Amino acid sequence: MQKMPCPPRVTRSILVAAALAAAAVPAAAQPPADRAALGAFRDSLAQAGDTSALRALEARLIQAARVDRDNTMLHLRLGFLALRLGDLGAPGAHEAAASEFEWARDLQPEWPYPWYGVGLAEARIGDSQVALVSGLKTMLGKDALTKSALSFARAAAIDPSFVDGLTELGATALRQRVNVKLDVALEALRVAATTSAGKHPEVLLVRGRVEREVGSPDSALAAFHGYLAAGGDAGMGRLEIARTEFILGRLEGQAPYYEGATSATPATVAAYRTDLAYIASDSVLAGFDAAAGPERSAFLRRFWDERDARALRPPGERLREHYRRLGYARKNFVLVGHRRVYDITEIWRSGSTEFDDRGLIYIRHGEPSDRASYTAPGINPNESWRYAKPDGDLLFHFTAVNDVQDFRLVESVLDVLGYEVRVSTDAEGVLAEDPNGPTVQLLVSRERLSPLYSRLQSAGKGASGRYQAEERDLTRRSVAEGTTTDSYDVRFERDLVAMTQALAVGAAAGESRVLLTYAIPGSALEGMPSERGTIYPIRIRFVASGPTAVVARLDTTRVFLARTPVPASEHLVGQVSLVVPPGTWDWRLSVQEGERAGLVTPTASLTVPRMDGTVLGLSDPVLGSVTGGLAWRPTPGDTVLLNPVRRFWSGEEMALYYEVAGLLNGEQYRTEIAINRATRDNADGLATGKLLRDAVLTLRFDEEAGGPMERSQRTIELRRLRPGDYTLSIIVTDASRRVARRSQSFRVVAR
Repeated sequence: MQKMPCPPRVTRSILVAAALAAAAVPAAAQPPADRAALGAFRDSLAQAGDTSALRALEARLIQAARVDRDNTMLHLRLGFLALRLGDLGAPGAHEAAASEFEWARDLQPEWPYPWYGVGLAEARIGDSQVALVSGLKTMLGKDALTKSALSFARAAAIDPSFVDGLTELGATALRQRVNVKLDVALEALRVAATTSAGKHPEVLLVRGRVEREVGSPDSALAAFHGYLAAGGDAGMGRLEIARTEFILGRLEGQAPYYEGATSATPATVAAYRTDLAYIASDSVLAGFDAAAGPERSAFLRRFWDERDARALRPPGERLREHYRRLGYARKNFVLVGHRRVYDITEIWRSGSTEFDDRGLIYIRHGEPSDRASYTAPGINPNESWRYAKPDGDLLFHFTAVNDVQDFRLVESVLDVLGYEVRVSTDAEGVLAEDPNGPTVQLLVSRERLSPLYSRLQSAGKGASGRYQAEERDLTRRSVAEGTTTDSYDVRFERDLVAMTQALAVGAAAGESRVLLTYAIPGSALEGMPSERGTIYPIRIRFVASGPTAVVARLDTTRVFLARTPVPASEHLVGQVSLVVPPGTWDWRLSVQEGERAGLVTPTASLTVPRMDGTVLGLSDPVLGSVTGGLAWRPTPGDTVLLNPVRRFWSGEEMALYYEVAGLLNGEQYRTEIAINRATRDNADGLATGKLLRDAVLTLRFDEEAGGPMERSQRTIELRRLRPGDYTLSIIVTDASRRVARRSQSFRVVAR
């Protein structure tokens, strides 16, 4: 038997005394003394965990009620006692509580406490175990939460100063899924604003949440600031202010968000964790749990700042977007019922009881680039979403089978039609189907999402199975990535055609740098006419990151002024460099012209060598030409020609620049340059001997180092190279036979 906080005999005596001492004669309004007595009784019950002691108290109260059947206070005490027993696992106790509260309500319909008790009991009794039945009851307004909310509303209407009724009404209305009672709750809270309860911290907190939910964020902010002024939990108040500011689209929510995260109250910490858990991995949540106070705030700041950097966005945007998505999902993808039944064929089980699978994908990745659906008699509700991404599109299919509001992820769009259609289509192909039938029309509805759906429509027996397998593989990969990652990709109204390059180079004082070049054809530019000429604002955003951290980022805008617009056949070119630490990093670059047009490159890998002299380091080859129209100055005394287009005329001279670090003064070293025709095999993967043997052009230089950093500029004649794609490789070998090698691709075109 579980022990109670104090000896059982003493506890029973206290409970019995609290239960029997304040039984009062019914009155039109519930006396304040009765309310105080019930509050004390409920507090004592909350501390009791010994069910035998509670059962003994229940027997005493039942005996007293048999003698005094019309004593409202006795029935209220029996109701709250039964609620406690039910919370401790006693079967049927919540139903018994509802009966006692209803009895008290019949005796004193103008008291708020009986209605409040009915609301508590209804909420605990819950809905049908069958999800579909629960959903139908909710939509019809017959679910437990609806009945509970109505009872709380009656308690608040009877006495607007009844704090418990107001807070429970607001909280219950916010938990509603379909038959929302927010208008009832809001009216009650606004009426209570002129009473003593209206200034109570918990009432202000729930009012702010309801105001925000009904679309009055400014009123919500006023309530949350009032909550803080009234002495409410500072952390929770700041979090609610931040949530509201973010929903309004304001970055000002960052300050209260990070300030509130230092709170140590369990409710506030749990609220932060719940919001984070929608996109965070288990390891991230473990890090959150291990942090406390200012460390927790710093942890969250690193988490969100890293996401901003990887998405090429300014600090704060990803955090703001997260709360915008949560708000949108709560309005559009909330589950009707609280229970979900899974089938063994389901490809993903979220376990969420708040959002359907669309909502969880939306919270992670935001608004899809495109959506499609197909509606016809007998066809389950369905949607397909495509996310256009530089690294490859993501494709998701959702359908609702057991519950019209519960959309689940499926492997193929054909799964919308059921297992039998999937098997027959796989065996016979779509050509065997009626061209006006649901299978073909379903595929037609998805044509704009992927060329696969056009191919499937004309595929016979053999090809159909191949294309279906290809589609399922795409969906599986999308689900695997989409349910374990999150994104907030930069998007533009118009794709910008541009050529970009990231080159690992060195600089003064042994720093490692990355040189970024870009070339935008005049045909892709819009420009802004001005009295002085045409203005081209070009924004460059770059990030380099490893598995656990962002190591470098850049966000800069260069404004170009041309006397006349850049001709369609010419290019606007530019370069910028930044310090990047040595290592192998993933990188991404965005080039944007004005506000509408831009390009985001796919994620690529870049190895930045050590150039501090501790090892033999070799930069990327920098290829340039006189016709490139662009130069870079790594030091005040060096000017390096660039060719961002990486295209050279046949017979042109190529300017080559590279850096070698880690040599001793006077040390002998060899440099070999090989130009090979480009093949499917990456030149970096070929053995050095084979690279040199197969080269169409080789150069060799034996030299003496003049210091720890050698900067070399050479000119290479391209007359022997026919038009085509090539790879230039540099191999450096020092006196200790240490070898460093780097490659760069380029193209030769006929004049």
